[in-house]
Amino acid sequence: MSKRLRLLWVLMFLFSGCQDYVEKERETGYKGKARVNPFLAFERFVEIDTGQSLEMRVHWQEMDDDAALIILPATMLTSKEYVKQLQSWVAGGGHAVFIIDHAEMRANEWSESMIDAEVPEVVKELCAAVGMTLDESAQANKYQNLKLGDEEYRVNLMSSYRLAYDGDSELPLATADWGDGAVTFLVDGNLMRNRTIDQEQHIEVVAHLLGVRRQGEIVLMRGVGISFFGMLWEKGWMVVVGAMTLVVFWLLGHMQRFGPLENDDEDTQMRAYDHHLEMIGDFHWRLDRARSLLEPLRKEAQELCHHWQMKTGRIDEGLFEVMAMQTNIPVERVQRAMSEWKIKDSLTFTNTVADLQLIRKAFI
Repeated sequence: MSKRLRLLWVLMFLFSGCQDYVEKERETGYKGKARVNPFLAFERFVEIDTGQSLEMRVHWQEMDDDAALIILPATMLTSKEYVKQLQSWVAGGGHAVFIIDHAEMRANEWSESMIDAEVPEVVKELCAAVGMTLDESAQANKYQNLKLGDEEYRVNLMSSYRLAYDGDSELPLATADWGDGAVTFLVDGNLMRNRTIDQEQHIEVVAHLLGVRRQGEIVLMRGVGISFFGMLWEKGWMVVVGAMTLVVFWLLGHMQRFGPLENDDEDTQMRAYDHHLEMIGDFHWRLDRARSLLEPLRKEAQELCHHWQMKTGRIDEGLFEVMAMQTNIPVERVQRAMSEWKIKDSLTFTNTVADLQLIRKAFI
């Protein structure tokens, strides 16, 4: 096959793959500050619209008179003391905006799952105190229209809660007077989040909320968001439970205090004689390999053998040979029993003591 023909085949294969295609854009997320702060666009809009910076707070703290508007997750108001502090501040002319769903600082704007907020009872009581009703429904409610005074705005909001006020039901937002101030409940925080703040007429509604306030600071209570352990329990609770179960079984099997109970014998000051001997033997063995125990036996055996030689007139014979003859033990064993000073182990020690006992009895 010629080079031209092969080149022609290659070009045919290349051009056969050229077909029409469709480009699709897919959102993958934000970068930088917007990735960790889902209310960054709202913060920038506050600076442009009001000419002042938005103060971000993590934890609840008592409001001062310099604050004019506070926006906070409804789940953050967890005690009656917080409600009492907020009531005092609102009655003095402040405006509090409670966000129900999508109020947490989770930065994943592309998750289709709802963030089902557990509204505390104190918040529901506060809602009832200003004439509103806040009920949780079995399914998500979609809101496409929002009425503020005589104006009606297009919105795209969703929440698992329904708000009713002043004869109207299933409202996405409602504002009620409370003393000299006002309280607003917003069922969906997507009105202010990065991805959805520019949808429909959300920005106009945000501007209206910013306008319902006295002169002063604007505060956003961002909350602590979700912790690592909270996310671990939410996404992998089965693994956590399994690991904890394994740890419990390991403790039961390996730690004495978690094992089977032992009989509680009566504590007595008397100890068995053999126990004392065992303790003494163990002490001497660790001290000098029991040399201090063998020396008295060797001296006694040597003295008895020497007296026997004196009686029988065999004083000239060797000591070890006489001992071996009287006990029928090889001379090497007698020599080892009488002179070896470094005992290797407990078995050798036992054999040495037995030989010394035989030698001693042979001359008594």
